[in-house]
Amino acid sequence: MKSRHAAPLVATALAWLLAAVALVTTEPATALPKGNYEPAPVLAGAELAPAALLKGPLHTVAEPITLDGFFGRFVIESKFGKFSVVGVNMLAVRVNELQAIEALQEVQSSRAFQDSLARAASAPVQLVQSAVTNPLGTVENIGQGLGSVLGRVGFLARSGAQSVADSSADRSAAPSVPSTLPPAPAGEAMPSAFTGDPFGYNKARRDWARQLNIDPYTSNPVLRPLLDNASAASFAGSFAVNTAISAVSMGANLVVGFDTDVRDAVWNQPAVDLARQNEARLLAQGVGGRTTRDSLRNRWFTPSLQTALVIALAKMGDIAGVESVIRVASQVQGETHVRFLVESVRMLARFNEKEGRLVKLRMSNMVPFGVAADGTLVIAAAIDYAYWDKAAAEFAQRKELKGKRRVLLVSGAASERAKMEFAKVGWTIHTGLRP
Repeated sequence: MKSRHAAPLVATALAWLLAAVALVTTEPATALPKGNYEPAPVLAGAELAPAALLKGPLHTVAEPITLDGFFGRFVIESKFGKFSVVGVNMLAVRVNELQAIEALQEVQSSRAFQDSLARAASAPVQLVQSAVTNPLGTVENIGQGLGSVLGRVGFLARSGAQSVADSSADRSAAPSVPSTLPPAPAGEAMPSAFTGDPFGYNKARRDWARQLNIDPYTSNPVLRPLLDNASAASFAGSFAVNTAISAVSMGANLVVGFDTDVRDAVWNQPAVDLARQNEARLLAQGVGGRTTRDSLRNRWFTPSLQTALVIALAKMGDIAGVESVIRVASQVQGETHVRFLVESVRMLARFNEKEGRLVKLRMSNMVPFGVAADGTLVIAAAIDYAYWDKAAAEFAQRKELKGKRRVLLVSGAASERAKMEFAKVGWTIHTGLRP
């Protein structure tokens, strides 16, 4: 079975950076020398990703690696099929999920699991009736109290009413300006909706995900149906999660793409509770109600990715411009693009914490950048490899930025030529900053 992002990204990250600069000035760019650029390189995997992501007991990554824009296109060859992904971030996610696929396939081959899955198939009607008549008796709500259940139901009811009202307002308003953001890359399917679960049916799913060290809302086309079956067998068929996982050797964990705060929240809380908390955090940071609601409705931001973005923004504290980020987030399409935005914002959050306080956030298309109190412009580009092409040269030599301190944060690597050319025109470039 294959998961492919067949079409290249609509725009490269550094091309997006050109638009970001255009927001702060209208002065013409300095004349550039013709030609003399680096061609898009073909690289060894070791130049882009850690060794553990390139080869392991369950997989190898085809070599060499071509660049899709400024991102590596990785073909993961495994006994579960080939997975084609764009970017080291998605490479890490898919490689980490291979052990989970192996574990679930082994568990689900057992007679005990198959019997539990069969029982689960006949249970949905009784479970729904029980949840409605005795909501505190469901697994998620034992010990939480009726207030938690009613709060979720109320949130969902309010969200539904607001969605109707917002849609009505949109129809009566002036025609909106079409989004300039790129569409989802071909092959990326819209995620399922998970928030409509006031009674906590997805607890078993999250328990399995915690044991396997994976995202419960994964888009992996091989893993997702296995996780669906495991959740059903445990929730409705009484198949024990802990007993099953203990029979499988999980080995060492690899990078999963989220920090501890995000993982704990996603594994421990229902999706509806995450949505309520994310809404509260955004409103507290000054984001408007409509912008917040639109972002929560964007299904490309799964509960995990939505929480990762909101927590990263919250870690920057009282900073202006959060609404500009969320307005873009409400329109982003495609997991590749969503992860680019999330990782870029996380890079700014780390800079804000460790290097220097940012006072404002801005966006241009998909690219977030921060402004420090002294006017320093800090642009975060969650790309795998920067090289010196025409787009990079035009960005680096824009006349309106002359004399200002400019910092470019690159999550991956950069060619020596790119580092030299950026330095020549006064840029400070930091590489290897993937959170």
